[in-house]
Amino acid sequence: MGNAAFCAPLVISNGIVKVIRRDGRLEEYTGPVKAAELMLENPGQFICDSTNLQVGRRILGLSAQEELERRQLYFILPMEMLYSVLTPEEMSSLTYKATKALKRHASSSSSSFARIFPVCIFPSEARTAADDSSTVVKRYSRQRSWIPALETIEETSCRT
Repeated sequence: MGNAAFCAPLVISNGIVKVIRRDGRLEEYTGPVKAAELMLENPGQFICDSTNLQVGRRILGLSAQEELERRQLYFILPMEMLYSVLTPEEMSSLTYKATKALKRHASSSSSSFARIFPVCIFPSEARTAADDSSTVVKRYSRQRSWIPALETIEETSCRT
């Protein structure tokens, strides 16, 4: 309890949807694309938003009608993983695939504008971008942290 791994974008290019296939290949879409289009191309698989991936939580897929958001990273995963609880090993595997695909893409692009750095981080081991510059690491999470409301309990004597 308390230790959670998040998979969230550090840096994603303007207006591009990035999808990591099951085999580790990275695909980019500049125009609008719906989850149904990708699911038709990849039967027996579903689309998952990387920001929703947390160890110990169920893996949720996008509905077919949902349009993939720009500047987001998505995974194409096998149907067996849909609604299953994400294990640390599976998170490590997805992190590795994303990091490898994005590094491969960054090394193949010639402009510094298109450089993409690893997208999956573990909060306790958060690192800055590969060039070790002092850039701010942003974590996107839809989960609020819980803080207890502590108040003094007044005791009164019971009279019978």
